[in-house]
This record gives sequence, structure tokens and C-alpha cells, in this order.
Amino acid sequence: MSDDAYVTAMPVNELFTDHTYQRPLDARRAKQIAARWDRRLAGIVEVSDRTNGHSPRYAVIDGQHRVAAAALLPDPPILVVNVHTGLSIADEAALFDRLNRQRRAPTTWDHWMARRASQDETVRKIETAVAAVGLKIDPAPKDGHVRCTSTLEKLAALGGTTLVEETLRLIFDCWGRRLDAYDAPIVHGLGLVLHYLNTPIDRARLWECMLDVMPRQLKTQALALRDMTTGSQPKLVAVAVMTLYNRRPGKKILVSTNTFGPTARNAHSASRSPRALKAVPA
Repeated sequence: MSDDAYVTAMPVNELFTDHTYQRPLDARRAKQIAARWDRRLAGIVEVSDRTNGHSPRYAVIDGQHRVAAAALLPDPPILVVNVHTGLSIADEAALFDRLNRQRRAPTTWDHWMARRASQDETVRKIETAVAAVGLKIDPAPKDGHVRCTSTLEKLAALGGTTLVEETLRLIFDCWGRRLDAYDAPIVHGLGLVLHYLNTPIDRARLWECMLDVMPRQLKTQALALRDMTTGSQPKLVAVAVMTLYNRRPGKKILVSTNTFGPTARNAHSASRSPRALKAVPA
């Protein structure tokens, strides 16, 4: 394979896709890209020069959906392309495969950083809530860092950034800045407790029951509940917390994993008898 490459600008009508090695075009995806077309996000399209004997002349190796989207626009833009020369069709296919295997999908943290830089309102409010507790959103595994950004967004969607701050403050007051206290299942599970049991729960009693365990023990107890019930790990953490809560003196609040879900009743719902909730053994 002899591959010399150069970057240039090219109209879309000079480009084509060879489906002997390319995946089929997803027309819906191309329309979606066209609908929100942003030249800054178009990037560089990888193409192969099939020489003057071909029309169109340049085969798309990587970027067929961006090319198809550009062609749908009323005034198709000129695209930046990296032109590979001297490739056979087999060489193109091998390059297509290598580029796809080497491409790293953006991580959740990559998205968060990009949104932070673009002054995304949700990111700004969540980071303000986290900072108010004396913590920091950071992917580094270090005490005082909160890394579960997806969980924080779920809590913010559920009960606003007030719920985010209340949840983190409860954890901070019990376990301080230790890293494992801010694992996603614990943060999410305690957030569910505070949201769905906002009115009946005794916050001081909740804090005291959490002092009886360490974060790792709480997660272990939550996983053990799988032998008795079903539900996501955050919901199992919520049930485990309430099991500890019910062991301490005072009125019991009977719950199940169904208590902590979209159909659950909470402080904002009509009244409901505790007998309607399935009890989890203490």
C-alpha cells in the first residue's frame, strides 16, 4: 500500500461512498445531522482518490453520514477532506476498519467538560450545588471529588439542584470527604430516599442510622437484598438505608423498591396508607 495524503476543500458532488466495504447509509441519521448542521462540528472527511477514471472521483472512507447530510442542505457546503492517494479498494477497506476500531467514543466526562466550557446551565447549577457542600466535581479518584455526573443529573431532574445539595450534604455530614461515599449507587440511593420520603422521614434519625455503617458496608447490604427483591442498585441502596432506619427507635416506614420509582408516591402526591407499601424485613 502506498498512501500519500493531503488536506484540501471539496464540494460534496465530487464524493461517493463505496458500499462494498462501507456500512449502509442510515438516512434518518443523515437527516438529523443536516437538521442541526454546524460547520464547526463537521470535522475532516477521509477520502480516497480513485484517479481521473472515476466520476465521482473521491471515495468516502470515513464520514459518509456527514457527506450525505451536507448534500441534503439547500446550499451544500464545501467540506474539508483528507485525500489519500495510491490506495486500492482493499486498502481503503482496511483503512476504514482501522479508523473505526481506533475511534474512541467520548466519555461521560468528555461531555461534561465540553458542557462546562460551553457554560451549560444544568452543569453550572449542579457544580454550584456540589461546591456549596465543600466538594468538587472531578474524575480523579481523590477524597473530596464527586465523579458520578450522570447520577447528579438524574437527581437534579428528579428534585432540582436542592436535592443534589441535600443528598451530598447528608453524605458529607456522615462520612466526610472519603471517595467511596460518593459512589453513584450511594448518592443516587440516598437521593431517592430524600425525595420520595421527604415528609415522613426523620432527618436526624436517618443521619444516625447511616453512622452505623461505612459506605462499603451499605453497598454490601444493598446487594444482599437481591435475594429477596428486585430493583436497580440505587433502589436497593435506598431500601437498605430504610432497613437501617427502621431498626432504630421510632415509627417504622415500610418500603419496597417500588417506593422509589416513577410511579411511587411522595411528598407531592396524594396521601397513601403505609399498608399499601410492601415491608422489607429489618
